[in-house]
Amino acid sequence: MHIFNHQIRLTQPPSEHQQRTRQSWFSSRHLRPILFTLICSLLPIVMSYSWTLAHTKQQRREAFAQQFELSYQAINQNLLALHHYFIGLDRLDINCAPETLLALRKVHFQITYVAELGLVDQSGQLRCSSWGPVNPPYEVLKPVANQQLRYYGPSVLEYSQEVAMIIAKTRSNGSEINAAIPLSVFKAFVQGNDNKQDLVALVDSNNGTPLFVNGHYSLPLQHGKTLFPLTQSVIDQTAHFDDSNRRYYLAKPFSALPGLSLLSTRTEQQLYLGAHRLSLLQVALYLLLICGIFYFIQRQQGRRLSQKSQLKTAIRNQEFINYYQAIWDSRTGRLIGVELLARWLHPIDGIRSPDSFLPDIQRYRLQVALTEQLLATLKTDLNGLLTHNALLKININITGQHLNDPEFVVKLLAIHQTCRQICLEITETQLVDIDSPQVQDALSKLQTQGVKLAIDDFGTGYAGLQYLQQLPLDTLKIDRSFVAAIHTDSPQAKVLDGVIDLALNLNLQIVAEGVETEAQAQYLRDKGVYLHQGWLYSKAGPIEDLLTLIPIIEPPAARPFNPVYAEST
Repeated sequence: MHIFNHQIRLTQPPSEHQQRTRQSWFSSRHLRPILFTLICSLLPIVMSYSWTLAHTKQQRREAFAQQFELSYQAINQNLLALHHYFIGLDRLDINCAPETLLALRKVHFQITYVAELGLVDQSGQLRCSSWGPVNPPYEVLKPVANQQLRYYGPSVLEYSQEVAMIIAKTRSNGSEINAAIPLSVFKAFVQGNDNKQDLVALVDSNNGTPLFVNGHYSLPLQHGKTLFPLTQSVIDQTAHFDDSNRRYYLAKPFSALPGLSLLSTRTEQQLYLGAHRLSLLQVALYLLLICGIFYFIQRQQGRRLSQKSQLKTAIRNQEFINYYQAIWDSRTGRLIGVELLARWLHPIDGIRSPDSFLPDIQRYRLQVALTEQLLATLKTDLNGLLTHNALLKININITGQHLNDPEFVVKLLAIHQTCRQICLEITETQLVDIDSPQVQDALSKLQTQGVKLAIDDFGTGYAGLQYLQQLPLDTLKIDRSFVAAIHTDSPQAKVLDGVIDLALNLNLQIVAEGVETEAQAQYLRDKGVYLHQGWLYSKAGPIEDLLTLIPIIEPPAARPFNPVYAEST
């Protein structure tokens, strides 16, 4: 059990240069929250900005792809409709009989973008059109065996003298039915885009020859691969093009006319134009985040400064009160000593436990000031006890900071003149600079005056063996975690026996902390450990509670020891 249970490393007092450097740093401490705020804000802002930028780019690509798909579907649906009409005219007489003309003209009037419909015989002679018989027959390309839609041209139409592309389909008898579509119709599909850096083109699926182009036609550099022949869709791709631009592009052959494809590209610069700029909402959110983090840091810094001020005020107002944990001789039932502990009698919260203030006491290096207040009260508290037992041992927890403070050592020695059984406890987890001249001088003065030294919580830290070798120890205190492991399968139960044997071999007095059951007490007695602290005997409390135990200080013949009585008191 100890007051200060956090690691401390004591060094020589800072040099004059170090003090000036520290003062210069603290003089600019108002800059630290700002710098810390910027550092803490940077990561979420970068992550948020990166996600927003990626999301915006994805939205731009999806919008471009959606525009591409609308154009593709518009053309493809018209080609599918034309294919449907061609199938309906599959068995139409090629000799341009009145019923043939009537059928062709019905379809012609239903498809407004078609300039004319025609029938071609197996030898490649245009025999009939929706305008009437062709006399003499007009020689065109011979029909092919494939009955899919195909295109050829452009050609100049005889009746309207328009330049048109010919969309054709081979009929089941080997002849051909075709439709002449003016170039202006195709151009209308690829025009209407105001972005001069965009490219929209109808191209030959086999070799990439552009048929209708809006924009500057260029192709991707595929590093040994070519885009054509194009047999399937190319979606969501980015590449360097032969016009020296990096472009986002899509290409897709028409399902109704596989020999024709739609190609659309846009430069990355144009596609992502403005995507890197922050919106007003983003700027507002980032500023709100920075302000929130700055406010939080300021609050935390203010709370720490406020806590330090509160602790100093509490020490100045003597709000810390002494608590005492009794040390018992389990053989006789006598109270043979007490350990000095601290509680904070807070004006609002009432009694505060050490866990609520000791970390801050150490952080702000107020251990010595706190201990001095406790020692001032100690002299008054123990007057009554010492009259009953002048040999009552008083255990006081210290750290390396205490040993490095010559004024504290002087005050401690002054109290030792009144109470000759003072024992100083150094926790094993405390890192004390034993080789420090100031520490060596303090230990020498204390040892000369007969002040005892104990190692507290032995076995829980890393400095135990070093302390056993270099410190003039009189007592070893076993940590409560080892006592709690008694009669369990925990490895600490085996370590406990080793610690006890080590202390006995070194002729050290042993005190066991945290004894809570009679089984633990009996086990320790069987091992030769007779001095106990713990709730089995009494709880830590103020001097008034300790005074109720005075009868137990009398010789054992006057009152047999009863742990139950001791605990209830």
